[in-house]
Amino acid sequence: MTTIVAHRGASTRAPENTLEAFRLAVEDGADAIELDVHLTADGQLAVIHDETLDRTTDRVGPVALRTMDEVREADAGASYVDPAGNRPFADRGLKVPTLDEVLAWLPEGVGLVIEIKARAAADAVVAAVADHAVRASGRLAVISFDEASIDRVRELDPDIKTGYLLVPTEPIEPALVWATEHGHVGVFPWEGDLGMDPLPLIARATAFGREIGCYVVNDPAQMQHLAACGLWGFVTDVPHVAREALGPAGA
Repeated sequence: MTTIVAHRGASTRAPENTLEAFRLAVEDGADAIELDVHLTADGQLAVIHDETLDRTTDRVGPVALRTMDEVREADAGASYVDPAGNRPFADRGLKVPTLDEVLAWLPEGVGLVIEIKARAAADAVVAAVADHAVRASGRLAVISFDEASIDRVRELDPDIKTGYLLVPTEPIEPALVWATEHGHVGVFPWEGDLGMDPLPLIARATAFGREIGCYVVNDPAQMQHLAACGLWGFVTDVPHVAREALGPAGA
C-alpha cells in the first residue's frame, strides 16, 4: 500500500504545522503526518517550517533567536486564509507546537515523518522520540535535505528510519546510491523528477533494499498512477483527496 503522508498536516484546511492541521489530517485518513522542526534559543523543538516566524504567524524574527515561550506568544492561525479569503483561525489560540506536544497527541497507528530543517536539531529530535511508541512501532521516519543531519540521526540511533530529501532537478540515482551506502531508508525527490514512468527507478531502489517516495502530490490521477507503480508513499497537502483516490486504508 502506498503511504499517504499529510504535508504539514491538512495544510489546505487549517494552518500548517498546527495541532488542528494534524488532527484534520488524521480525520481525513492520512497514514502519517509530516512536520518540520527548528531548534529554539533555549534548546526546544518548535514545529514550524520556516526559520523565521514571519510567514506563518503574526510575529517576526528568527526562531533560533527566541525561546519556546516567546515563539508560543505568536498566533499560528493569523496568516491562514481560506478559499473565500477569510481568516477563520486568527485569534483562536493556535500556537506553534513543540515536538513533545505533537508526540503526546499522536494517535496510535498514525505514522510520523519529521523533517529536520536545522542541523543543530538532530540530537534533540533523537532524544525526543527515544521512548515514544511511534519509534518502537517503526512508524517514524526522520528526513532532511541536509545529509549531515540524517547521518547524525543514524549515528545516534541506527534504529530510526532516515530518508534523504532531494531538491527539484537533483539527480535521483546518485542520491539513491549515497543513501544506500549511508544506511538511509530511501530518497524522496520532487514529484516532477520521477518522470512519466517511475517503474525503473522504483525497481532499482527495491534492488538496493531502499524506498522511493516523493513530494508534493495533489492531483488524484497522479496519486493513483504512482500507487499503481508501487511508490512507497507521497506527501500531499490534501490527504482527504488522496484517501478518496486510493481508497480505504488497508484495502
